[in-house]
Amino acid sequence: MTGLVSQFRGQMGGLAMPKPARLSRRTEFEAVRDHGIAKHGKFMVLSGLLVEKPLPARFGVVTSRRVGNAVERNRARRRLREIFRLHRVFLPAGLWMVVVLRRAAASATFQALAEEWRALCVRAGYLKA
Repeated sequence: MTGLVSQFRGQMGGLAMPKPARLSRRTEFEAVRDHGIAKHGKFMVLSGLLVEKPLPARFGVVTSRRVGNAVERNRARRRLREIFRLHRVFLPAGLWMVVVLRRAAASATFQALAEEWRALCVRAGYLKA
């Protein structure tokens, strides 16, 4: 069984969001909040900031306890990270993106979250329609 688990991890390793693609420092989140552009939707608030570094886009998610219990918050975060991972190659280099989830995101479907995320990115000018 152990071999199967390690084999599965090896196959999924290519689908994981790499660590350099994540925003992790408080100063990075604050920079996006203070200097970025925010677009509001039903399920989330999407903020983005183009920095001078020509690195691939980076992403962070904020969920408060108002979104739901730990299981609901983690599920919503996983969904948003997957949406970002699938679209990362289409986003401009140097983009730092932070998504603040709203309470309605916990009960939203993956499709609904993806559609709103794409619409907010288009409105912000990060994706083409």
